[in-house]
Amino acid sequence: MNRQLSWEFVDFLNRYLALFQEFFVLETQKYQDIAQGQIDKINEHVKAEEVFMLRSKGMEAERERLMKRADFPTATFRELLPHFDPEVKEEAEELFEKLSNITMELKEMNLRCNYLTELRLRKVDAALKKINKQPELQKKYDAKAKEETKSSGFISKKV
Repeated sequence: MNRQLSWEFVDFLNRYLALFQEFFVLETQKYQDIAQGQIDKINEHVKAEEVFMLRSKGMEAERERLMKRADFPTATFRELLPHFDPEVKEEAEELFEKLSNITMELKEMNLRCNYLTELRLRKVDAALKKINKQPELQKKYDAKAKEETKSSGFISKKV
């Protein structure tokens, strides 16, 4: 691979790494909010995640274009590294290592968020079942929910 294309890949890896680092910060904040029971912030996180997914798709399209130009359309970054220009190769390898690490950290944080969310949802589901099995509680909470004119219901099930 020529030097210019190697530098373009390095630039891409830098931007891709920055995107994943930004996403990791978001996921960490989401985890903290879930752990602290700040369920009202989940909608904000979901919207921000959607933006990251769109940005990620754009980066993936750019990666595919670069791979085609490098004559390795199906190669992984790891497979491509030996073909980098020697002047750029070390920096590319360092960036790839950082990208691999943040990807693993992001995956782990995402698993934690999913697990904690699942636990919280089970608690809410158990509370709803308890209310539904006890007519006196159901009447009490139904009456309270009807008093709230701006309320969309007792508990939102949107996640």
